[in-house]
Amino acid sequence: MRYGICTGLQNLEILERLGYDYLEASVTAVMGLEKETRKEYAQKLKYSAVKCETFNILFPKTMELVGPGANKEEIHSYLHEAFTVMSELGGKIVVFGSGKCRRCPERYDYRKALQELVSVCQMTGEIAQEYGIHVVIEPLSRNETNLICTMAEGAMLQTAVNHKNVTLLADYFHVMANHDSILDAEIIGGFGHIHIASGKERKFPLSIEGEQYREFIKAIKASGYDGRISIEGKTEDLEKDGAAALAFLRQLEAEG
Repeated sequence: MRYGICTGLQNLEILERLGYDYLEASVTAVMGLEKETRKEYAQKLKYSAVKCETFNILFPKTMELVGPGANKEEIHSYLHEAFTVMSELGGKIVVFGSGKCRRCPERYDYRKALQELVSVCQMTGEIAQEYGIHVVIEPLSRNETNLICTMAEGAMLQTAVNHKNVTLLADYFHVMANHDSILDAEIIGGFGHIHIASGKERKFPLSIEGEQYREFIKAIKASGYDGRISIEGKTEDLEKDGAAALAFLRQLEAEG
């Protein structure tokens, strides 16, 4: 496995010191930077052992992807801009989470919303392919969205999208929040990326106590996964918790 942290580019040197393999940045955050600042980071990344291989938060919270407020032309234009920025920084994978953006509006036809989401995912996959980037669908907790919450639902959406550049993500925190079956991860498989954080407070994974990390790692490994795992959690001390979490995850992988 290869390990990274979801954090800002300003923490690149910390991840280097800790021995992480890559950094996962926010699309909307890097798009908010000045062009010169992005160029400076692109230059730093050229010589860094840690690359910005993955991205999350693909869409701004104000953008609607389904429902009467969705604008396909706006989405299309935004995606080209976003993938240009990701490509400049060396992106390989982008997470399609954006729960608020994809939420089915109240009293809106759910089937229609799902069809619209399939269409947006297809568009995203097509544009991503132009830039050599893969998209991973992220099932989210029901507190964040009402459309695609479990790993099985994510797999069905991926099947409906039917694009070689669109695969699936499993996120331990969301699996636990939804009381999703960890064992389903082994059956579903086909994952393109993994997120992990504690199931209760969404903090860095530091201890097995009260968690099912071991079962989760075992299930994704049994599915054939051997790729990236990003820590997407809260911490008050990135350097301290980052070091401990990396050692802990490597230990779990070895045990698995």
